[in-house]
Amino acid sequence: MRIVHVTPLYAPVVGGVEEVVKRVAEFSAMHGYDVYVVTYNRLRQGGAGSLPRYENINGVHVVRLRPDFTLSHGSYSSELPIVLRELRPDIVHVHVWRHPHVFQVAKLRKIMKFKAVLHGHAPFHLIHQIGFTLWLYHRLGDLTLKRYLDLYDIYIALTPHERDIVAQRLKLPSDKVVIIPNGINPPKNNYHVSENDRWNKILFLGRMSREKNLLLLIKSMEYIVKAIKDAKLILVGPDEGLMKKVYGYAKSRGLTRAIKYLGPIYGDEKFRIYAGSAVFALPSLYEAFGITLLEAGIVGTPSVITGQGGQIYTAPPGIASILAKPNPKDYSEAITTILSDKKLWEKLSQGAREWAQQFAWNKILPKYEKQYKQLAI
Repeated sequence: MRIVHVTPLYAPVVGGVEEVVKRVAEFSAMHGYDVYVVTYNRLRQGGAGSLPRYENINGVHVVRLRPDFTLSHGSYSSELPIVLRELRPDIVHVHVWRHPHVFQVAKLRKIMKFKAVLHGHAPFHLIHQIGFTLWLYHRLGDLTLKRYLDLYDIYIALTPHERDIVAQRLKLPSDKVVIIPNGINPPKNNYHVSENDRWNKILFLGRMSREKNLLLLIKSMEYIVKAIKDAKLILVGPDEGLMKKVYGYAKSRGLTRAIKYLGPIYGDEKFRIYAGSAVFALPSLYEAFGITLLEAGIVGTPSVITGQGGQIYTAPPGIASILAKPNPKDYSEAITTILSDKKLWEKLSQGAREWAQQFAWNKILPKYEKQYKQLAI
């Protein structure tokens, strides 16, 4: 069976969608399928034409198309139909709803008669996260292009929340939607951190961006340090232009000593940071999935979340997290509650660890093979 993934970006580009595609493609190749990834010859920012046209990565055949034009992370290439006709796939697994290749593949399916999977990746962010222009494009796209969904055999949703959005907004029948969550790799090492080293440390790990609603957490620190004098907020992740504003606000409020920015940390080392923190704070009002919540949970670090989206699924309130209202006072109270109640912390720590273990990649990846086999019947 020949499976072709069509995705906006792929290795060596690093990101959430790229990691999922890589895991699924390499798992299928390892199990004897003929697997291709068709993507665009570009980096996340620029770099058009800088990568090889053809490459084999861990048994996966990668074909990179020349983009005719790009907008943000999206690309369009007139080469896509030509390449798919050459490959003659049995199944085409398309990634990320609204990208131009979603509609190109849908049209080709009517002609070539392959089976088609649309993996949406939950791009339903709120207006303040992505700005009015992009949000308006998304809503118009959902309204005018949803008819193309009927040309796909199944839609893969990451969470029940995405399934509900697809059913209500895109009017897709529930029997066409399959929930397959993203997975995580448990850490290779067991990180033993003493209670004294971990306590009163609050961690945020992710992109320093408006999308993550980080200023809610910074403003919450004003209340937290009044309740817990030695509380410390650790920020980890790439700066997307927000840290200057964070530093300015922290200085104006006398919080400089309570906030420490470490920059990005990758690989297994980030689990040491998770394990060395008492609370993981994710202030986003919407997350497509929330993989960092599972990464924190797998080492027993409970979370404080807010808003709606994937975060409710990956860190269920009362099991792995506390859900707080999105204002500094309520959000800070949730954090201080965990920091000041050892029994609650232990309950949420155990719950987070047990919940996250369900999402290990070795439990998630076979779900894809099951879907491929059903489509091939």
